[in-house]
Amino acid sequence: MTVLAVAGCEREPAAAPPPVRATLAEVFATEAVLVLGEDPQDSISSPGVFAERPEGGFLLADEHLPRVRSYDEEGRLEAAFGRFGQGPFEFRGISGVTATSSGRVVVFDSSQDRLTYLTRDLLPDTMVRIPGVAHRGASLGEDLLLEMNLTAEHPVGIARFVEQPRQFHRLAGSEVVWSAFRLPFVPRERSYWRSYVWFPFAVAGDSIYVASSLRYPVVILSAAGDSIGEIGAPSASYEPFPVLEPGSLTPGRYAEQLPRLFGGSNTLTRISVLGSRLVLTHGVFRYPTASDAFTAFGSYHASLDIYDRHTGTKLYEDVPLPEGSRVLGGGRYLYVLDDRGFPPWRITKLSFRETRPEG
Repeated sequence: MTVLAVAGCEREPAAAPPPVRATLAEVFATEAVLVLGEDPQDSISSPGVFAERPEGGFLLADEHLPRVRSYDEEGRLEAAFGRFGQGPFEFRGISGVTATSSGRVVVFDSSQDRLTYLTRDLLPDTMVRIPGVAHRGASLGEDLLLEMNLTAEHPVGIARFVEQPRQFHRLAGSEVVWSAFRLPFVPRERSYWRSYVWFPFAVAGDSIYVASSLRYPVVILSAAGDSIGEIGAPSASYEPFPVLEPGSLTPGRYAEQLPRLFGGSNTLTRISVLGSRLVLTHGVFRYPTASDAFTAFGSYHASLDIYDRHTGTKLYEDVPLPEGSRVLGGGRYLYVLDDRGFPPWRITKLSFRETRPEG
């Protein structure tokens, strides 16, 4: 049973109907299928991180190149920016992108301890030094929510190092207002988790939804950084990532052991908000095989669980995604990349159907 646990509330949750098993077409209506516009002299290597813009349209960073592009609501290319390097307004790689309430664009580079601000038209604006390395972020009112490793002085003062574990931080200007949410294990306890874990999150109004990709539940934080509840429970078909004791992996045999131990394990890959709905994307770890040379190691998007984010009720579970598709993000719509491997790049915009199919 899914329970929304809220601090200070002692009432038992009302009984809710069981979640419905349904197809994607039964849960969502297709609003449009967009074919991404491209500049022939600046083609997309592969669509990467995504953010819907407050005024309409969306931002999409390149998965392999240091480029961010802006599109209108029909998928037409509006602007592009980015070049490789470590100088002013240069990137080694783009790990995240978001649009502020004022329309400015913030670009995150996980190899640099700064934020790069661009104008609405993706022209250079300002750069802000921050006390760490920010991987991704989202607008939180006039501030930013950052997934960031804080940096600190080495104990003997020789060099700077990146503090573990990674946390979420609210940033006002260049100052950290609060820090919250930590890894379930420190690296020395479960060092192999660092190769697999990431932190899906979404912001809706004053609520922040964040989780470890390898563990339920989703934690709900307030805009002040306080934990105010939890939401989500895996379905019976969900195969959790195993917790191994130290010494379980044998050096020199990783290629044999990793697919056997972790192949087929599920992840909580993405959290998306669509109005009152919370959409959790599940992935499945896959490893390349001799018969499928085009399969890269990673977590492939497989299905959706959908909740009422106000009550915690699970509405749907195990809604299958089309083979090869990838959920990019939410907002006014759920945006799904139809084929993560090959152009032309098509994005389907989905909206919730008003009627719920019978389970």
